[in-house]
Amino acid sequence: MRKWLDKFSPLGWRLVSATVAFSTVVALLATAFQLFLDYRRDLGIIESTLDQVGQSYLPTIGNALWATNRKELQVALDGLARLPDVRHVAVIEDGAISAQAGQPKASNVRSRNYSLTHLHRGETMTIGSLSVVMDMDGLYRRLLDKFWVILITNGVKTFLVAGFMLGLFHLLVTRHLRRIADFAARQGAGTLHERLALERPKHAPHQLDEFDLLLDGFTRMQTNLATAVEILEQDIVKLERAEAEIQELNSALEQRVADRTAQLEAVNRELEAFSYSVSHDLRTPLRSIDGFSQALAEDYGEHLDAVGHDYLNRVRRAAQRMGLLIDDLLRLARVTRAEMRHTKVDLSALTAEVTDDLCRHKGYDGRSLTVQPGLVGHGDPTLLRIVLENLLDNAWKYSSKIMQPKIELGSVTQDGRVVYFVRDNGAGFDMTYVNKLFGAFQRLHRDEDFAGTGVGLATVKRIVHRHGGEVWAEGCPGAGAVFYFTLNEPLRPVAA
Repeated sequence: MRKWLDKFSPLGWRLVSATVAFSTVVALLATAFQLFLDYRRDLGIIESTLDQVGQSYLPTIGNALWATNRKELQVALDGLARLPDVRHVAVIEDGAISAQAGQPKASNVRSRNYSLTHLHRGETMTIGSLSVVMDMDGLYRRLLDKFWVILITNGVKTFLVAGFMLGLFHLLVTRHLRRIADFAARQGAGTLHERLALERPKHAPHQLDEFDLLLDGFTRMQTNLATAVEILEQDIVKLERAEAEIQELNSALEQRVADRTAQLEAVNRELEAFSYSVSHDLRTPLRSIDGFSQALAEDYGEHLDAVGHDYLNRVRRAAQRMGLLIDDLLRLARVTRAEMRHTKVDLSALTAEVTDDLCRHKGYDGRSLTVQPGLVGHGDPTLLRIVLENLLDNAWKYSSKIMQPKIELGSVTQDGRVVYFVRDNGAGFDMTYVNKLFGAFQRLHRDEDFAGTGVGLATVKRIVHRHGGEVWAEGCPGAGAVFYFTLNEPLRPVAA
């Protein structure tokens, strides 16, 4: 028995369980409705019986009571007591029972009282009352019997239908599903030529059902998979060839990188040699030009007129400017080659040190500078000091010709990253030429107005880019300028 039941799938048992549950609920509801209808019908019969008593028995009982014919009265009451569901009848005269039939009962009953009258000399007289008690136990017993009959009948029908559905579902569905599952589990690259076959009759094209469509879908899937396997094998061959070519290219690329690295090292050595030459070979003649020009002005100044003194001063200024330009070029070269050391930098404290140096060496007024407290960044302290030196030096320089210069160093948050800025209310610049601002030797003001070499902002740009950040500027002629830079780390400034 157990083996026979195991042939049916869990899906079939779930279907049968759902069917039984649904059928049971429907059977219970139908039984309740049927019993309700029977209850209403039996109540109607009882009411009809009571109505019949009023129509058929009252005249006879009333006449017998008026004539004091006790025998006829008792016969009428006995006949009335034999009616279906009549439990007890009684004639009440002057508040007392004068005659009765059946057995009195207090519960599960329905009663009705009738007035007994007699027409005497044209006047209707009330001579007593008739009490009829109907027993409801019989009604409830009949309903209970019907309940069990209906419930058992519906239960047998439900389980018969469920068993039939289980067998039919196994015959039409589950045995085919198991075969399909076994077939799908066996599929692989070497079995794609096999075709799925089910033990079921062939159908005409216009009578195809879902299993026919499933068989057709499996066939198409196997064909597509076979084609895909062939393409995949071809792709694997191509990938292997491509991998071999990539390995060859990597080897060649590594060799090219090694060659380029050697070339860069050679170029760096040449740049170092050039820097040394600029630092020593060019400085010496510049110092000689400046020194002899000064000696000439001091020793033979009385022999020169104003034009001669002007020429000597121009020579000295040109030599000194050339010296500054050499210093800035060397600093720019060192910034490009210097090894970086990332650490946490207190920019507010670093700004205070830079401000002291600028005020001491260039005579700037430190009171015009406002620094946001608690500014913190991550980067190389030495390189970041150079950034602050150049930006603050520019701010003071271009604000030097106004009465009340104001310079501010602070930060804002944009798109989740910290943006530092240096703002001044100085000469400003035309945004039309902003693209030239960070180029080497590019200047937007005349030397007569503001001295400089045009290398400072280029140095700032290289340092910021080495930190993975960005630098940009906004300005307006006569309304000041703002220089922004980031350090590629979305760190919020430390609160004061």
